[in-house]
Amino acid sequence: MPGADYIEKHRKNGPMSWANRWWLIRGLILLMALNGCDTGGQSVRPWLPENGRFIDMWNTYTHCYRSEDLDAVHLDARQLNHAAGAINAAADPILSPFDDPAHKELPVRASVDPAAMAAACTLRAGQIAQGTGHPHLAQEMFLIVITNFPQPPYRYYVAQAQRGLELLDVPSHSTFSSPPM
Repeated sequence: MPGADYIEKHRKNGPMSWANRWWLIRGLILLMALNGCDTGGQSVRPWLPENGRFIDMWNTYTHCYRSEDLDAVHLDARQLNHAAGAINAAADPILSPFDDPAHKELPVRASVDPAAMAAACTLRAGQIAQGTGHPHLAQEMFLIVITNFPQPPYRYYVAQAQRGLELLDVPSHSTFSSPPM
């Protein structure tokens, strides 16, 4: 059992003397000053704005698939197409390094594809328009899918849009009837 002197000494100073505590505090302050005053570096969370835009897109996509309201789904499709176009324009340089045939086989995909969300929602808007008796809007939505998403990853959406167009009984804008003679 420790003596009375040992207990009395540790009660006053604890396991660390005041001098050691002082040096520890100085060291911590110095480390905080060096790490906390880095104003020239990048933000601690540079992904927040991008993540916020993704969350907005995901919420719009989710709303598109849950809603049966044609006007709301049509608006969702327009917003997703606009966002996907902005992302693709920012991501695609003028000369793409993937134009090289050696890179053609490498799939370039994010964990969630904004263009696929836009294509799916636009297709859904066309299907809802078709089912609720709005053939001209359905035709517009199907044509958007066909013209804006010709790339191989979106073949399913294009095939469904083409099928939807076949089921419509709407004359095409490019079809002109000749006047009777």
